[in-house]
Amino acid sequence: MDEPAKAPALLWTSSRAGKTPLDDYRRHVNRRYYQNLRTTRDLHRWSVEQPQHFWMDLYDYLGLKPRLPKHITRAYDDTVPMSSNPPFFPGLRMNYAENALFANPDPNAIALIGIREGMDLTKEDDEQVTWHEFREKVRLTASALRRSGVKQGDRVAALVATSIWAMVLFHASAAIGAIFTSISPELGLEGCVSRLQQVTPSMLFADSDTVYKGKTLETAAKVQQILDRLKPQPQTYIVPVASKPTAFPHIDDLLAKADPSDPLVFASTSFNDPLAICYSSGTTGAPKCIVHRHGLILNLKKISAIHNSTTPADVILQYSSTSWVVFYVMCGYTACGAKTILYNGSPMYPDAKQLLRMVEKYRVTYFGTSPRYLLEVEMSKTVPKREFDLASLRIVYTTGATLSPQQYHWFYSIAFPPHVHLCNTAGGTDTATSLVAADPCGPIHAGEMQIFGLGMDVDVADPTTGESILASGEAGEMIVRKPFPSMPCFFWGDEHDKKYKESYFERFPNIDVWAQHDWLSSNPTTGGLVMHGRSDGVLNPSGIRFGSGEIYAIVEAAPFNTRISNSLCVGRRRPTDTDEEVFLFLVMSPPHQLTPQFRAAVKAGIRNALSSRHVPKYVLQVPDIPVTINGKKVETAVKQVLGGKDVKPSNTVSNPEMIGYFSRFRELESEPRGAKL
Repeated sequence: MDEPAKAPALLWTSSRAGKTPLDDYRRHVNRRYYQNLRTTRDLHRWSVEQPQHFWMDLYDYLGLKPRLPKHITRAYDDTVPMSSNPPFFPGLRMNYAENALFANPDPNAIALIGIREGMDLTKEDDEQVTWHEFREKVRLTASALRRSGVKQGDRVAALVATSIWAMVLFHASAAIGAIFTSISPELGLEGCVSRLQQVTPSMLFADSDTVYKGKTLETAAKVQQILDRLKPQPQTYIVPVASKPTAFPHIDDLLAKADPSDPLVFASTSFNDPLAICYSSGTTGAPKCIVHRHGLILNLKKISAIHNSTTPADVILQYSSTSWVVFYVMCGYTACGAKTILYNGSPMYPDAKQLLRMVEKYRVTYFGTSPRYLLEVEMSKTVPKREFDLASLRIVYTTGATLSPQQYHWFYSIAFPPHVHLCNTAGGTDTATSLVAADPCGPIHAGEMQIFGLGMDVDVADPTTGESILASGEAGEMIVRKPFPSMPCFFWGDEHDKKYKESYFERFPNIDVWAQHDWLSSNPTTGGLVMHGRSDGVLNPSGIRFGSGEIYAIVEAAPFNTRISNSLCVGRRRPTDTDEEVFLFLVMSPPHQLTPQFRAAVKAGIRNALSSRHVPKYVLQVPDIPVTINGKKVETAVKQVLGGKDVKPSNTVSNPEMIGYFSRFRELESEPRGAKL
């Protein structure tokens, strides 16, 4: 008989249990629906058993505009398969920007604080924008976009860093019904082109410079190279950061086209109309263009207002690039009326303490970061609670990777004040919301996440049968069994939703469920959740998610393909590792060998085309790459072997002997000096 699962160390209990917005909502449900829900888990269970009641009620509870018309009596059609992506609130006209821009009742309260790397935080050289000024910037930008010919459904692309302008451009695009898409400006040429060629923007904004790790680089040459490869070419404007004006028009030239008398009005978009395009970290081919809807705000505000207790009194510091879906998640806190800090730069410059300096100076209440950043703080021997005044801090929210049990212990026993709620969550670019979220009423156990997001019918499925194994404590496929309102509308350019269904709904042939491709287990004793990594080949070093396909697009193209005949890019994360390390295996074309010089050239090619964060730690020569009988690279099995598992190849692998070959790299800690292993 199996022993019961042990409870890991209890590290935090809520001092506000019974007094949080989550408690308020639970009591509201009890009153309205004659329930007796006593815990957050009870509330979650009700929300997934009664999804029609839950989503209908949540919309009005959050005060979204307009209120639901009386003829809408169901949130979605639950008689059709989830894979058909049933629209939510069909017939409802609502606009994201209208629901975000009036969240704070005080027009003179500070809405946004812009900080750029290199600024002296001891001086008042940041940029601060009130709610009134924010709305004015959006009003004039929306007017200029309209008067420049940008129409509802057109794409507006922004090659800009996290900044006040990024927020203004997103909300102005939403206001006129255009579809916004943002890319962090440090992404290399090929990464930018592979995205923008697919979505064909009508207008492109680009920062004049990238600012990262003490370096400021002008972008004009790259912008021109991008434009040379886009057909049709978008209208292009430069957003000033550091350098002098370029040959391109300045964003002030766009604003000059605005009519100062144009009011701030909002396009009559539907709940399900496209709002923004994010990009996937897929394992093959060009990045998938994931289109999210205006109704995304329902899940954004659910997390920020109910799970995370955000009000206009909060100060938000969420570190994110504009390439990451977390940028939009951050906007969900702004949509609760909170003051939002927007930082353009490296979290590690001039050292690992820079974000903590911001927490202290601005009296931050919500600090969103990554497990990797906390590890960097730990490795720097910094003890934040000794060096900084963190009394304002209420919650530290981490996502993008798993927090190890050791990091939980470090956080509470050494680093941060004991009152702070440390929350590790899980979601994704695809869901644009937390599948695993915070419970401000519940305990924190070392190494465990807390609760499934309200309304998200998340389960742990047997990887073969799809049956629920949640209660068993075994790890399995993380799935969602019912529709949710932040499912992507569609993939841009995906005819008949073929890639959409392949991505989420073909994991199990016998059940119609959303597969997240994460490996999850639940502790039957505590109810806590443990993420075991990706169940597919997406790479995730330091929480920077990207697809192996982006690496293949470089190393299997000119000039490298004269020497490289095949490649495989996978991550290694052993049970004792705190982070994932990326391996790039190369099959060299005879008579070529992998020399140190060619290895350096490959890494430089990836760095220049994408970014330094995409460069694999190990580049190694191997005799062959395992492939399926259809010629597809076998990534997941190799990843499992590197992580320490003994894997039996399936009968679909044409050269199964190669799977075990990669076990020799399990303990590798440095690249060999010679050509190969």
